[in-house]
Amino acid sequence: MQNRPPGPSESPETPATPVGGPLGRGLAIGALIGANVLGTLGIQSFLLPSVPADLLILLLLLLTFLVAYQWGLVPDRFFLISWVGVAVAVSVVSLVTGWHNGLTDEAFGTPAFAQVWPNLYGTPISITYDQYGTTYTLSNLYNVYLPGLAFAEIPGFSYKWTALGSWILGLYLLRRRSASVVLWGGSWVGLMAANGFNDFVPFLTLTLAYVTLEGRSSRIAEVVSLGLKQFANVVVVVWHLYHRRWWDAVLAVVITAAILAPFAYLSPHGVVCHVLLIQPGDCSQGAGSALGVGVLGHLNYLLWPLWAFAVFGPNYVRTLRAAGPGGIRGWAGERLRRMSNCPPPDGLPP
Repeated sequence: MQNRPPGPSESPETPATPVGGPLGRGLAIGALIGANVLGTLGIQSFLLPSVPADLLILLLLLLTFLVAYQWGLVPDRFFLISWVGVAVAVSVVSLVTGWHNGLTDEAFGTPAFAQVWPNLYGTPISITYDQYGTTYTLSNLYNVYLPGLAFAEIPGFSYKWTALGSWILGLYLLRRRSASVVLWGGSWVGLMAANGFNDFVPFLTLTLAYVTLEGRSSRIAEVVSLGLKQFANVVVVVWHLYHRRWWDAVLAVVITAAILAPFAYLSPHGVVCHVLLIQPGDCSQGAGSALGVGVLGHLNYLLWPLWAFAVFGPNYVRTLRAAGPGGIRGWAGERLRRMSNCPPPDGLPP
């Protein structure tokens, strides 16, 4: 059964301490959004490319969400429109002008791998591109993603618009989940999309699979996700394991292997080195930084737990609130009900 969006009567967000009065709410909304945006830009300006920067930005976003929740702003329509509107505006300005942009070469390298079809993993590319007036060159770079990602773009437009459009469309799919919109609609996430990180295409297909679509359509979106980026494959397998759908988890692995099989025939060493070990350079270098200490330096990696929390977290919190006494779930449910001023489930003592 799919993780369906809650209807109006089953919204998981309950105001804890509503901010009173239109003026008070307006000031609270302005202060909260301003603090988050300025904090995000400040951390990026002074701490990038140091390792703690992305973690601090993520913590700032989570803190903003908790404050918005405690102030009763999460389900507030004006807050949601303002929150997303500011994030979209910041992201578009960043993409068009280069302000807080240029943090990755994925917007240029990812679609360039289409030129080495069909041997996507046995042939390197060398490209030169201009980004906001600065010329860069990528030499002897190998494809480390699954085959579909190189072809998932809006023809005739910069890949950055593909990433940004995927993020905005994903927010539209989450529009019935206000907590999800706050978590996934922040300025930091929008800036990552505007920079052209290629994670947002699989985020969109996964959101379609587990939020919007049902039945066969959901399965098709899930299979498409398996051909894009390795993190999506991990999400699909873990999703089925969590729901104890063992055969579906095995099937996801089999489908992934089937997608890679033709390319493994052309370059078996390349598939092992570049897809499994995530080595963008020569295979003599061993596993890539994505599997080693270098994982801490990837700004986009924390987007994945954030997306999972935004999509699956609100429903899980709602189930915890309804948990009966006993065990860790009962303990967590009791404290969540107290934090959000929720009454205990029917049949439980207050």
